[in-house]
Amino acid sequence: MENCLCDECGSRIIQENGEYVCQRCGLVHDPILESSSFQLGSVTTGGNRKSQQYTSINNNLAVVSSLGSSIGSVEEYMFRDSNGSLLDETMQYKFRKFKTYYHIPGAIKGKETDFRTLKILNEVFSRLQVPNKIRERTLFLYHQYKSEHKKKITNHVLLSAMALFLSVRESGTNCPLTLKEIVNTYRELGHRVLGKNLLSLMQDLNIKPASSGIRRSEEYVFRICSLICSCSTIKERVQKKYSIDAYVYERMLQLLCLKILERIPYPDRGGRRPYPLSAASAYVADKLLSRKIKHSSALTQKLVAQSTNVAEFTIRDHAEFMFSYDYEDIINEISERLSSSFD
Repeated sequence: MENCLCDECGSRIIQENGEYVCQRCGLVHDPILESSSFQLGSVTTGGNRKSQQYTSINNNLAVVSSLGSSIGSVEEYMFRDSNGSLLDETMQYKFRKFKTYYHIPGAIKGKETDFRTLKILNEVFSRLQVPNKIRERTLFLYHQYKSEHKKKITNHVLLSAMALFLSVRESGTNCPLTLKEIVNTYRELGHRVLGKNLLSLMQDLNIKPASSGIRRSEEYVFRICSLICSCSTIKERVQKKYSIDAYVYERMLQLLCLKILERIPYPDRGGRRPYPLSAASAYVADKLLSRKIKHSSALTQKLVAQSTNVAEFTIRDHAEFMFSYDYEDIINEISERLSSSFD
């Protein structure tokens, strides 16, 4: 596909964020499809795989078993014969009993730690709504580091949190989760995972994130605006005060936030954390918008704080800092481009 040319402009097609896109006009042609059913295990020097390796059940890498046959899918307890017809009631009972007392215990025998850790990780994925590609990468890194550093790993749950953190960092803007969110999710599930312990483990294993440096506030803009505009109270206030749809307001907010953050040089941001600064930019953007149309603002510091899970005093402190810059040209440009939204 990479050697093909775009149907619209004739330019070369390249890979970008899991899709084949035109290098010039950006037209998306096809997604990049990769097989997810791969083995997670080591290979001996003779080319033969070891007997103790892992394979996925029903292509779900979060549920692993030793190699061998499985009795239906993991949570399925209705059995069929080779023709696809349901077995009678007596046979259903026999197979159900057989699966309950043999299948799951047999699958995890000797690998109870892995099974427990991956079960926890699956719950973390669900709570954080982690994309499938990040899930698979996390599981791959977990098994890789576990096999490479057997003697150094004492806490497998902490190792799974580190694998998730590294996968998120590799993904860039595709999954802008913070270390604090990952740690808090584990702690909500009752596991003692601390940020300093996670970073210490990375240092002990001599592992560095794929993307060097700290995340920028711009990476969180789309997520911040989505959280704000999904709040029912804010939707009502936007409709009442600006008389525009929440979807249009969200797009305007995104554009303004990016322009505001672009105006603030990175060195001037000092030690401010990128996520709270991005949340404060949304409050500042709404203030500028309300001044331009001469109406009271739809967002308050309290609403922004509640919807983005950032302390209210942090929003206030960052907003005061951001208001020290001039944005008159920015708001004039945005209002001209989107003036039709207020007609």
